[in-house]
Amino acid sequence: MVDLESILFPSISDRQATVVIIIVIAFLIPDTMINTVSDFLVPQTTSVWGISFFIAISIMFAISQYLLLRFVWLKTKDIRSKSFLFNGLQKIVIASQYIMLSIIVVIICQILFLSQYYMAFLIWSTVINLLLTIGLLGILARQLFLWYLYYKRGSFVILSYAVGFVIMSMTFSLALLIDLHSFSSKQDIVTPYSEVVFPDFDNADWLLLVFHYIYQYSDLISFIFIWGASALLLLHYRKRIGLVKFWIVISLPLVYYLGSIVEVIGLYEPQSDTEFYFFYLYISLYSIAGGIMFGITFISIARKIDNPRIKGYMTLTAFGFILLYISSPMTLVASTYPPFGIASLSFSGLSCYLLLIGLYSTAISLSQHAQLRKAIRNSINEQHSRLIDGIGMSELQREIDKRITPLVQRR
Repeated sequence: MVDLESILFPSISDRQATVVIIIVIAFLIPDTMINTVSDFLVPQTTSVWGISFFIAISIMFAISQYLLLRFVWLKTKDIRSKSFLFNGLQKIVIASQYIMLSIIVVIICQILFLSQYYMAFLIWSTVINLLLTIGLLGILARQLFLWYLYYKRGSFVILSYAVGFVIMSMTFSLALLIDLHSFSSKQDIVTPYSEVVFPDFDNADWLLLVFHYIYQYSDLISFIFIWGASALLLLHYRKRIGLVKFWIVISLPLVYYLGSIVEVIGLYEPQSDTEFYFFYLYISLYSIAGGIMFGITFISIARKIDNPRIKGYMTLTAFGFILLYISSPMTLVASTYPPFGIASLSFSGLSCYLLLIGLYSTAISLSQHAQLRKAIRNSINEQHSRLIDGIGMSELQREIDKRITPLVQRR
């Protein structure tokens, strides 16, 4: 007899989820690249093959988001039963993901049957995803600051992540304002003949130009803080490959990222369409390189932990980092036909939730089990302990203070 429940609501293992993430990355990288240079590829994107590839990416988005949401739902069952906040956040994330899926389905139907789609769908997609991302990053940063304050020994790793996520939240807020301003000058309907135009900040008014430069530099500062924390967590690898090789490898994502802003600071200006094309292809991948490094940081922690629950939470965090940095540079204001990049953007909120729930679930689990804290502390190195033991002990101290404070006040 066919088990319908196991088919509709399958149990997803860590290994299966990893395969899903690899497939997602394989589709989102070309989605990101096409979006970045879409003004050069209008004949290709508007062709039958271009539309077919967009539909394939959309199908991948639908299947993968269902599997990832199912994976998260099973992993966080215990935490959600004890936290009204995270139970509510999970429902908000699920609702937003299925709203995005509905928008993509409607866009595809309009393209197939009407050869056009409404610009309003791109605006709503931008607002939904960026607001969700800003909110979740704010909650994550607040939680990290609380853990830092409660951890008596202090932790530069926790503080660096907290500052990085605060600045990243500000960066997404600026991106939302800039995108909404850019959308205001667009036509209501996008067709195969609509002009694909990215914002021209060289001729923008002074306020928009200020926002643009603040966005660029805050994005860089955020990246540096998170890169620094990740470098410290990976510091133990210097003994395996040598100090010089270690810093060369670790510095590659940062050097790659810095190479993407040479145009902003005036060190390089492409002179031809070919140079512009390849330069924009180059910068479309800088964030992905950082995301993979940040994800590997938590994968390396997960590999050293025997407890399957904590290992799963670290895996969630790794997935969150990778997906966040794939989706973070995405903008839909060019209004391509079809709208390449919308699938990548749709992962931004989900990725932040994976980060938040992965770290928070780890802290809650460690704060409730002294033997587990001891076992984890013995299985990981000093660098990893600065983060894992730090958030666990901080959450324990915070829970103790929450219970003791009312008793003291009564006296």
